[in-house]
Amino acid sequence: MTLPRLPSLIIAGVPKAGTTSIFDWLGAHPQAQGSTLKETCFFADPDSHAFRPDFNSDLGLDTYRSVFPDPATETKVLFEATPLYIYSARALEQIPELPSKPKCLFVLREPAAQIRSIYHYFRNTWTYVPAEMSFADYLSEVRNQSHEFGGNELARNALINADYAPWLLQWRSRLGPERMKVCLFEDLRRNPCAFMTNLSRWCGLDPHYYANFSFDASNESYEVVNRSLHGLNMAVRDHLPKGRLYNLARDFYRRFNTRPVTKEVDAENMQRLRREFAPTYATLEQAFDLNLDAWRK
Repeated sequence: MTLPRLPSLIIAGVPKAGTTSIFDWLGAHPQAQGSTLKETCFFADPDSHAFRPDFNSDLGLDTYRSVFPDPATETKVLFEATPLYIYSARALEQIPELPSKPKCLFVLREPAAQIRSIYHYFRNTWTYVPAEMSFADYLSEVRNQSHEFGGNELARNALINADYAPWLLQWRSRLGPERMKVCLFEDLRRNPCAFMTNLSRWCGLDPHYYANFSFDASNESYEVVNRSLHGLNMAVRDHLPKGRLYNLARDFYRRFNTRPVTKEVDAENMQRLRREFAPTYATLEQAFDLNLDAWRK
């Protein structure tokens, strides 16, 4: 059977929960092919910081098809990964109606850890969160909705977004339970082989491929040394052709203008966040057959 050059799987959430690693590991499977862009953002809302005027669903499915390779003979799954889709009204409306009837994967992370990771990612890897802003100040700004964070809705709405159940229930009402899978980042980190084996079965791929696979993590956060140089890097990198020279330039840049993140320890605010989100766990467990004991530790 010839695939329609549209995804049969979309990794649709959530940010900072291992979706880049899943994309890379799934792309290594001989029966799966990923989009040429990991985060296509094709179904991002027009008011999203990730919306692309030159590549969005207003331009039609032929535009979307352009980021998917022609399926090889052995290909069973075409896929992409845009974790902000979970929060996108346009994605919720249009993805369930795609002719390929894609399944959607949602990977959840303990809310306090996910919010802290959002903070570090948009402060250290990007420049949406000011470098001088502490985690405590960031949480205060988010609670008061008093900072625009450069128009980045993921940074601005981190607390709302980490209450996962309302978002997921909307998706289930559109997709139906058979076309969505909800998993945990903590399970991915604890046993990536078991995670990818189960995902393969759900997608219709040979699950035995991952028995001896090397699970190297991808897209780990880093801290920028010179933010002005980093701003220039962000402005030009998406316009450069991908390939060997791009990868060499990226590695050179990261070697000289990035360093491992020094994560701020803020036990008081982390404990407050955990207490705040704990009442949301029961709904998730009951609605999506999850065991969130790892989040309660």
